[in-house]
Amino acid sequence: MKKLNILLAGLALALVQFSCTDFNDQFEGLEDMTKPKNLVTYNYTLTEANYSDISKMALAKAETKEDSAKAKSIADYKYFTETVPAADYVPYILESMYKYSDMGSSAMVTYAFGSDRPAYLSQLRSINILNTEDYQLAWGSQTDYLEALTRKHTPAEKLPLVLKSKFPSATEGEFKFVQYEYIDEENPVGQEFYKQDWTDHSVSTSSPHIPISEEGWMTVDLKGELDWQCRVFSGNNFAQASSHNSGAINEAYLISPEIDLTDASGAKFTFDVAVGYWNANCLTVWISDDFDGTESGIGEATWTNLTSNFTLPEFAGGYSPWGNAGVADMSSYEGKKVHIAFKYDGDGRSADDRGDDPLRTTTYQIDNIAISSLPTGENQYVVYNYDGTTWRPADSKIFVALQLADYAAIGKDYFSSADVPLYIPTFLLNKFPYAQAGDVKTVVYRTGSNPTYSGATQYTYNGMEWETEDFIENKTEQFLVSNDGWVFDPTVVYTMVNSDYQIIVDYVKENINENYIDSYGTAEFYYGFGSYYGNVSLRLNYRDPYVEYDTELGALESNEEKIALLHERLREGMEIFTQLRFPEAIPTVSGIEVYYKVTTKIYYSNGLNSADDGFRTYTFKCTAAASGDTPPQFEYISDEVVE
Repeated sequence: MKKLNILLAGLALALVQFSCTDFNDQFEGLEDMTKPKNLVTYNYTLTEANYSDISKMALAKAETKEDSAKAKSIADYKYFTETVPAADYVPYILESMYKYSDMGSSAMVTYAFGSDRPAYLSQLRSINILNTEDYQLAWGSQTDYLEALTRKHTPAEKLPLVLKSKFPSATEGEFKFVQYEYIDEENPVGQEFYKQDWTDHSVSTSSPHIPISEEGWMTVDLKGELDWQCRVFSGNNFAQASSHNSGAINEAYLISPEIDLTDASGAKFTFDVAVGYWNANCLTVWISDDFDGTESGIGEATWTNLTSNFTLPEFAGGYSPWGNAGVADMSSYEGKKVHIAFKYDGDGRSADDRGDDPLRTTTYQIDNIAISSLPTGENQYVVYNYDGTTWRPADSKIFVALQLADYAAIGKDYFSSADVPLYIPTFLLNKFPYAQAGDVKTVVYRTGSNPTYSGATQYTYNGMEWETEDFIENKTEQFLVSNDGWVFDPTVVYTMVNSDYQIIVDYVKENINENYIDSYGTAEFYYGFGSYYGNVSLRLNYRDPYVEYDTELGALESNEEKIALLHERLREGMEIFTQLRFPEAIPTVSGIEVYYKVTTKIYYSNGLNSADDGFRTYTFKCTAAASGDTPPQFEYISDEVVE
């Protein structure tokens, strides 16, 4: 007994002494073990400053150029995208703001999400205007063509051919905004002011050849004795000049008679050309409105050089094929009388006589000289899309290219950035008076006095007006504190749509009994899924025709028992649907278990449990990823009516 008292006294003394010391110093961490965790649920909306902060944090951890580009885009655009997801970047700001939160704490974060803008909006920011070569290709000729498409050479037939040639490196899905001139005639003919093809000129098939001097034409060499001659080959007459064997320096003019353009409108000058044994550029083309028609007047007249309007071949290996040289605009000479001159500057002297001067003996042949006006057409605008093989018109239900009549009706030649929101929504209201809510249009338009500038803006109709689609929306998602710090909450929240119900209809047909399928193939009466109405039907009377196959249901006597069985089946059906709808499901993300909250619509037509009509959410936890032919596995957690 004495020993026990002594022991108790000693213990009491020890306890008194222990109580006088600093408890935390003696047992480090014990206080943290005993206090409750700081579990908090935050609600936060990112500010513009947050996006800049997130960008800086992400840049600090960037390892590649791609990482840096993504990080910078957050500060530039102030939103996240599919390629720059909030799930990867929002945790940066949460770690900074709520770094002392315990595991299990959560944050509901609202942020701006920008859908990746369709590439075609950028591709449609320039106008591709068809040029002379494009029209020559469309007409299949370098000489017999108009710089326009027509009823005979239709846009539908010719534009795919032209665009294929114009953009040989196009990739599938690429878009182009195209401008072309269209003449609404099958065989359009313009007004002819002058034409010369030498058909009626005297010609010799052998030397001596006849200088051109008929029908008002004259040939004069101001430095030698070279003549432009009328030649013939294969029945075709043409004018030809060459210093070959001339033995002299030549400055030979071939000058037209006076051409009256007093009443001309839209006049164009063109001719065909071929060259032989090119060794120097010897030909230039001129025009004068004060030449008096005499040899002495050549030097006194004012001549304007038109050569830059034409392409003259440089073909050294024999004779080039005939081709159209090009077109010169004659609008500045309308109302006047003019002369056209082809000037040949050659040097056919021997090497001893030339010294350091080069030999200049290229042969030039000229034919089909014409000054005429082309038929009047009108610019048309269209959007084309490349499908990987062929260029096709873009879907006209979605893409709207403004035409000249549209600009005229609005009173604008083009739209500035400030004009777009003022005019285009009203234009769409007038053009599509029967539009339905949700309709989408991409309007393509000219944006400046520069003829190649354009823009494209997408609009969505909300039932009252057309709204500009900026591809930005607010999203709210949950983030959690995990072993890895703040992470995106991987919970999947999904509401079934009509096509989802068909997944179970097909499953029942293939795996349970095809006799449960209705005559339309859109509903099954084992679980009750139907894609036509987009719901799960628990209507008992609709199951009467299937009782002979459903002995389990038929054995029950009360409606309450039957409804209870259908609810058990529905839970099973929802689990099967989740397996089939989410085949890539995995059990955890960053150590966090993944849950699936799937909402379906339930309908009872006979009034039994009608209070439960409406939406019900089933929650499952993924327990195993898919493996081979085995789908992902889920564990049922709960279900509840959605208010």
